Amino acid sequence: MFKVCKLPFVLILCSLIVQLCRGLERHERLLLNDPQLLQSQVEHLLQEVNTLKTSTDQEINALKSQLANQNNEISSLRGQVSALTLQSNDHGATFTVWGKNTCPNVNGTEMVYNGFTGGKSYSEKGGGANTLCLPHDPERLPYGISVIDGDDYGHLYGAEYQFSIHRVHIQEDVPCAVCRAKMASSTIMISGKHSCPVTWRKQYSGFLTSSWHNYESTEYLCLDDDPDFIEGSRRDDNGRLFYPVKTVCGSLPCPPYENNVLVGCVVCAK
Repeated sequence: MFKVCKLPFVLILCSLIVQLCRGLERHERLLLNDPQLLQSQVEHLLQEVNTLKTSTDQEINALKSQLANQNNEISSLRGQVSALTLQSNDHGATFTVWGKNTCPNVNGTEMVYNGFTGGKSYSEKGGGANTLCLPHDPERLPYGISVIDGDDYGHLYGAEYQFSIHRVHIQEDVPCAVCRAKMASSTIMISGKHSCPVTWRKQYSGFLTSSWHNYESTEYLCLDDDPDFIEGSRRDDNGRLFYPVKTVCGSLPCPPYENNVLVGCVVCAK
């Protein structure tokens, strides 16, 4: 009974499949034999290609615009960097390295000039209180100055070491170098230290010097750890004399200081 009912359904299904195949064959023949339909299909494809091309061109133009904006930003940033570089080159802090012909080889430090250390004589009560770094190429004044008495002048002497250390010997003359820390706005000399505070950069370290305690006073200066000397200057001409400095306990608290100990120093920049 079941097999008898199933046979007509199979025949109907086979008939539908045959009709479908014949329809597809007719549709294919129609496509091949109908130029207008082919033309329509080609135009449709061309329209899709043009649409895709337009969309691609728009994306390319958007990318080009974005690239141009990025290039403008890069140019602007380069200009800002150049301006900041020029600005940094216009600023800085100067300091003097006593006892050296050169400046420290640290980042952003350059030499302004070097020369001879000068100042008042150890035995004269008057004169300038500060010590000078005198250039190698002085320029003479183009005029004279009248004074009341023929000897109414201050005096400027050279400077000599009164100790020996490393390559330096007693009586040799003291060189100096004026330096500029380009990436800094201030410098400071700290006595009693060989290191700088946090955020400060060390320019050089050394030991504290002054006049002898029984001579006329001079300022305390930081002499480089490894001093140079002026060639051919080992003559006892005196002038501004450099002596190392030692601590004396009493009003100076010990500890933290120790009695009769050489005092170090450091020059820092920020």
